[in-house]
Amino acid sequence: MRWNHPKEGLVRPDLFIPFAEHSGLIVPMTRSLMRQTAALLAPVSTSFDGLFHIGINITASHCQDLELVEDCREFLSAFPPGSVSLVLELTERELIEPTPLTHQLFEQLHGLGVMIAIDDFGTGHSSLGYLRQFNVDFLKIDQSFVAMIGADALSRHILDSIIELSAKLDLGIVAEGVETQEQSDYLTAHHVNFLQGYLYGRPMPGTDFINALSDH
Repeated sequence: MRWNHPKEGLVRPDLFIPFAEHSGLIVPMTRSLMRQTAALLAPVSTSFDGLFHIGINITASHCQDLELVEDCREFLSAFPPGSVSLVLELTERELIEPTPLTHQLFEQLHGLGVMIAIDDFGTGHSSLGYLRQFNVDFLKIDQSFVAMIGADALSRHILDSIIELSAKLDLGIVAEGVETQEQSDYLTAHHVNFLQGYLYGRPMPGTDFINALSDH
C-alpha cells in the first residue's frame, strides 16, 4: 500500500500507517485493500500452483471486534476453495491484548483456515509474549537480522536461535528483506520455509504484478 500524495508523490507505508492507526482509518483501509486484492487476483486464481500465499498486516485496531472474521470470509469466498492461503501478520506498533474477545477472534479465524504470523519477530517487546498467548502459525524474521548475514556474528547467532525456536515450536518461518544471493543461500541451508525481499521482487502496481506472475 502506498499513499499517492498530491505534492509529495508516493509516501511509504512506514510513514503514513501510524497516522492511519491513530486516526482510526486503518481498519477501513485494510478492508479496501483486501477487496482490491481479491478483485485483482481472483480472475487469475485458476493458474495458481497450489496454495497462493497472501499476507496482510493487522494491528490492535483490527482486534477490537469480530468484523475481521467477516472481512476474511468475504475475501476467501472470492477464490476457489483451496487456491489461496491467507496469513494475517500481527504488527507490534500497538500491543494486542490477550482478552476473551481476541482469543475468540483468532479461534474463528483459524476456523476459516486463516493463519496468523508474528511480523518483524525479534524486534518487538511483545514477540515472545505473543508466542505464549496466541496460537500463531508463522514467525517473520525481521530484515535487520537478515541484513547482518555474513557481517555480524551476534545478529547471526540471534537469527539462528529464532530459526531453531520456530523448528522446536513447529512453526513456519518467513525471512524478510532478502536482498542478496548470500542471504538466500544461508537461509535456505538453514531450512527457512519462505523468503521475501528485493532479490525476488520490489513493490509494484497490481497490473505489473499480474504480468510478472504470468511470466513465471
